[in-house]
Amino acid sequence: MTIEIGDIVNVAIGPMWNSYAVSGFSGDPQRVTLVRKNSSGTYSTIHSDPNRVRHVARPVFKSGDKVLIDGCKAEFMSFEKGGEVARVMLAPRRRQFTGVGFIDIGPAVVRLNYWMLVIENSKRMMEK
Repeated sequence: MTIEIGDIVNVAIGPMWNSYAVSGFSGDPQRVTLVRKNSSGTYSTIHSDPNRVRHVARPVFKSGDKVLIDGCKAEFMSFEKGGEVARVMLAPRRRQFTGVGFIDIGPAVVRLNYWMLVIENSKRMMEK
C-alpha cells in the first residue's frame, strides 16, 4: 500500500516500534516525514526511508464528523489542497481570562494540516 499524508504508521527506532502520522515527503532519495505528539504537548518529527515504515491505518473523515482540535469540540467540514489541509468548524465556547472573567467565543472555521487532525483524532476515528 502506498503511504499518504495523514496515514498512521509504525517505524522501528532501535528495538521499539513507535506510531507516527505521515506529514510529508522530501528529498532525493525519497524520505518520509513523520510526526507524533509527545506527552508534554509538543511534537516530535523524524525522517525515515519509506521502506522502514509499516502502514497501520488510513483515517477517514467525512463532512459532519465530530472531532477535537486542541481539546475544543469541532466538526470536520472538508479538505483543501489535495487533502493536505483540513477545514473544521469550531463549536462556540467560553474561555476564562485572568482579570477579565469568561468570554464567549463564537463558532469559527479553522484551517489546519491534515496530519494534525489525524494525531488528535486517530483513536476516535479508529473506534468507528
